[in-house]
Amino acid sequence: AAIIARELGVPAVVGTGDGLDKIPDGAEVTVSCAEGDTGTIYSGLLKFEKVTADLERMPPAPLKIMMNVANPERAFDFAMLPNAGVGLARLEMIIASHIGVHPKALLEYASQDAETKRKIDERIAGYGDPVQFYVDRLA
Repeated sequence: AAIIARELGVPAVVGTGDGLDKIPDGAEVTVSCAEGDTGTIYSGLLKFEKVTADLERMPPAPLKIMMNVANPERAFDFAMLPNAGVGLARLEMIIASHIGVHPKALLEYASQDAETKRKIDERIAGYGDPVQFYVDRLA
């Protein structure tokens, strides 16, 4: 959840334990993910300032900055940011978004029940072979 929220630009704090029990329904809070790896929830709506950087005027980084990509659709959005490529591509997210069928279900297509085969067939329409569908979509 945290990875997807980060890629979508949505502040999120996950794994709060009993945190939701401590915030009354309808309470206004500020969710901040600006402090590093640990998100913070503040009581009330805090004022903040948004600073926009002109990427054209930004000096080159003194080191290679590579991206972690979970959603392949967002990779094109991130490509406009200064970067040295993709350092980590979350394959499980790519499979979920572009293939939509678990690889083992495709490998063991013949042993699937009729309903599962029907769902797989809908997904792989136009491909004769479930494994080839996987290979082609992943490529």
